Amino acid sequence: MKSLQFFAAETFTQSGSSAVENLNCVPFNLYPLLFKACYLHEQADMLRALVQTWPLPELNLQRLLGKTVDYQMDLTSRTCRLSLEAILAGLKEYVLSPQSTYAKNLHVVDLTALKDVECQTCPCQSTLGRWARTQLLTQMCYETMVAMQASDVSQLAFETTIDVCLNGFITGRNYELVAQALLLLRYCPLKLRFVGFRADSLALKQLFYVLRLATPESITKLEIVHNVPLEATHLEVLLSRLELPKLQSLTLPAAALDVRRLGSDDDDLLATIGNLLAQLTALTELYLGFSTLTGHLRRLLYPLNTPLQCLELANCCLNRVDMTYLSNSLHSEYLVRLDISGHNIFSYFSTAFHKLLSRCAASLASLAVEECDIEDQHMDAFINALSCCQALEELKLLGNPLTSAALRRLFSTLSAGFPKLRYIELPVPRECYSEDVTYPLDDSVLLQYNRELFQEVRGQLMGILAGAGRGSVEVCTPLMGAYDPDINETSNELGVSMLKSFNSVIGNFVDTITDIDNRRSQTQKDN
Repeated sequence: MKSLQFFAAETFTQSGSSAVENLNCVPFNLYPLLFKACYLHEQADMLRALVQTWPLPELNLQRLLGKTVDYQMDLTSRTCRLSLEAILAGLKEYVLSPQSTYAKNLHVVDLTALKDVECQTCPCQSTLGRWARTQLLTQMCYETMVAMQASDVSQLAFETTIDVCLNGFITGRNYELVAQALLLLRYCPLKLRFVGFRADSLALKQLFYVLRLATPESITKLEIVHNVPLEATHLEVLLSRLELPKLQSLTLPAAALDVRRLGSDDDDLLATIGNLLAQLTALTELYLGFSTLTGHLRRLLYPLNTPLQCLELANCCLNRVDMTYLSNSLHSEYLVRLDISGHNIFSYFSTAFHKLLSRCAASLASLAVEECDIEDQHMDAFINALSCCQALEELKLLGNPLTSAALRRLFSTLSAGFPKLRYIELPVPRECYSEDVTYPLDDSVLLQYNRELFQEVRGQLMGILAGAGRGSVEVCTPLMGAYDPDINETSNELGVSMLKSFNSVIGNFVDTITDIDNRRSQTQKDN
């Protein structure tokens, strides 16, 4: 619903060049209203002019594009290339241009509210993703410093300081530009402040260097993913050398922590890392997927004094000792999101799993138990454990060998309670695959299922939800993984990096075989 004032703003912003010319007559308190109207209709020239003459101390996209009194629609998921390029161009011109109608009062630009989604709703259908925004913004900082060397630049440019808060994404492809911009940060009026920092396809030396440059004091979310060869020893160095007082969320790459690689001298390394994590007093989210922590989870989590709210332990090879600790730990009573996929729950720690869910029942909103070998015979125990989690909003079950009969029982239970439930990831029923298929499913057979039968079963399950008045619950089966905007944006670079890594492994293997063969030949000659 739009207010009359918003309708008036839309009319003004779409009046062509006259709107830009008359902008100096607009009261400063109408700038936010005009900004949202311009963004909605992709009025790039007007948007650029608005930012260039911005009269307020803050330009915060959450407050400007989120739900407002005059227009309820949230536009933060529209990462429109045309509009965002106009905003950043206007910001550069704000710095370089002389003072206009209003005094220069802008001190903070906050871009962190932008959310990258799969289906873009903006008219141009062209997006500017997280990686591209990082690239463009760092490029603009560099260009601003170059432009300030011109003799006709206003003296106010040298007196301007604006903190630009963003969620950055650094890979090998934009590393040089980002590092260069951060190195010259003290000379640039636009001060980049990374609130979110995602690193992929970087060498360790590059990771450590760019993190030190990126004012880590402002980082609240640190994601080190995929092709960064980070291991436990490197993590200890990183946590001991960097000050991360605001860090709330930490994601580590696959196999970063592997107890099998720890020697006798490294027995206390996980405990040391746990103590370093404990110094991050704001930390509430820890993502450790595909690390190997067998029997050592307590060492890592026990030192933490702040309870974790989000914990990912997918495919971490946990045993009964680990799950017993977790179900009795401080964290269990505060968990909001929990991922323990890849563990045979009911064969190894059924009791601990039940206790864990009962302890976090009041807070748990998302539970992922993918590829946990949950079968029909376990459904009674699973429903019993799940029944206490009435605050649940998301349930992810992909990869479990459940038949349609078991799924109908589960959906009947979910539809009768769980008032907040809004999202379910449904596994393909066992009978949709051939009888000789084994779990976990191999990639070669993952998509080889009876689609007609699957749609029939899915229709039955949706009917159960609709019959209970729960038809709004989203049910999907993302067999190839849920959409990840960051991977989607940099998939080519990720693929090249993975291929290089694979070639390196194969090369080392061939060299080893050749060396062994040469030594055998030399031994035979000596004999």
